[in-house]
Amino acid sequence: MQTRDSFLSVFFLFICVLSWAKPTGAQGIPRSNKMPSSTIPLSTRSLLARNLFEKGIANFVNQKTEAALQSWRSAAEKDPNCAVIQAFISFTSKDPREESTARFKAKRLAGSVTPGERLLIKWMVNAREDKYVASIVAMNDLVAKYKDKWLLYIASDWLMRQGSYDRARELLQRALTLDPNYPPALNHLAYTYAAIGDFQHAFAAMERCLTVLPNEPNPQSSYAEILRKGGNFRGALDHYRAALKMDPSFDLAQVGIADTYALMGDEETARKEYTVAVRDAANASERIRCELQSALTYVREGKHSRATGAFEVVAEHARDVHLGQLQAQAYRLTAMYQTDDSEALRFIDKAETALPHGEEISQSDIGEERAKILEFRAIRSAALGKIEISHRALEKLSALADESRNANIQRAYHVATGSVLVQEHEEADAIPHLEEDIDNPFSMQRLVVAYRNTGAADKANALEFRIAAINEPTVEQALIVPELRLRLAAIPNRRRTWWSKMVSH
Repeated sequence: MQTRDSFLSVFFLFICVLSWAKPTGAQGIPRSNKMPSSTIPLSTRSLLARNLFEKGIANFVNQKTEAALQSWRSAAEKDPNCAVIQAFISFTSKDPREESTARFKAKRLAGSVTPGERLLIKWMVNAREDKYVASIVAMNDLVAKYKDKWLLYIASDWLMRQGSYDRARELLQRALTLDPNYPPALNHLAYTYAAIGDFQHAFAAMERCLTVLPNEPNPQSSYAEILRKGGNFRGALDHYRAALKMDPSFDLAQVGIADTYALMGDEETARKEYTVAVRDAANASERIRCELQSALTYVREGKHSRATGAFEVVAEHARDVHLGQLQAQAYRLTAMYQTDDSEALRFIDKAETALPHGEEISQSDIGEERAKILEFRAIRSAALGKIEISHRALEKLSALADESRNANIQRAYHVATGSVLVQEHEEADAIPHLEEDIDNPFSMQRLVVAYRNTGAADKANALEFRIAAINEPTVEQALIVPELRLRLAAIPNRRRTWWSKMVSH
């Protein structure tokens, strides 16, 4: 008589894909929310590994990333030879060592899995190695091969991280044709609408999501973030607090509260809330990111020396836990608010030195940070009159963009090129480049200058109102938007009303 393991080894176990739900027995989630088995096989001999993998998926779609990783780590212990589990760990982990170890295991094991699994592994591994074209091709083949709402959701999630909102919306709408009340798709669909300023459709999608999942924290937290994007800070705080009431450990909501206070201008309260987020952070990476946001509050207050001291401490913390990319980010953020170009470039040198090198490091994260460093170097060197250094940085950035095709790296190239062209008084040539990044206050501000200098005053004025409406907890927003709002507020009411009507259309 065959044992269970030897019997199962003849077959593929199928991934039981869960909808926006917790594992069986979780409070507040109806059993009817579970999805039927997917057609994508999971090659494993262990039923326990499979169950742990499913538990991880349930947490993943609820934005409980650390809980998902814990389940997948346990699943990998039960079946160290399951390639898909390793791919998911690599795709999700913020720990450089864990990510690289899992990625190499997934690649090594990929030869013994089904074609569908191989496509998924190719997509996830290439994404981490910054092989964008190969990754997107594998993803497209995967969603074409398997008409599954979960796959469409996770693909859209990745695309949104690349800033590809139109393509993400297309996949989400396909998912909703399969299940009109699929919560992950409704949640992400709201974000794609908010990204283009269509808050009417964004709020409608979130209302539907809240109706389907009234007892889960993530829809509350997502609704809060979208309300904040639309400028409703008090409403955002209410929904973030509702999320924490449902699950006090839901860290996205705690960080969201801190970010909201920062955008409201209450930096002291924001720092207190960031302190809570730092204390409760699930891992070193999240802790460092919260510390970066807390340091940014001093920039909002105009206390640049305090900010520099805070960022230096964060950089040391990142170095101590071997998170070189975050150490580099701390120095780059410090460079961004320096008014002296030479001092700014001194900090960008420190950022470049801190950036880790080596094949074992995820090239997607490192590549994006390197691109931002080169972008900054090109722009500030040009401002300092060091044209040769500026153009050399542009050449390196162009080569990086050609090699990677990563959407975020492409944007960095266009912003750098357009910004340098503006400084060289080639505004007409700069405009197409700057129009590639219409969500970043820095590049948008340079585009305003280019429009004005080419006689497109109407476009420039309308774009300024769009910049003023940005509510993102970033250094770019902190340095550009509050000052712009004060200037626009000084415009006579009649003119301001006329422009507001124009922008609304």
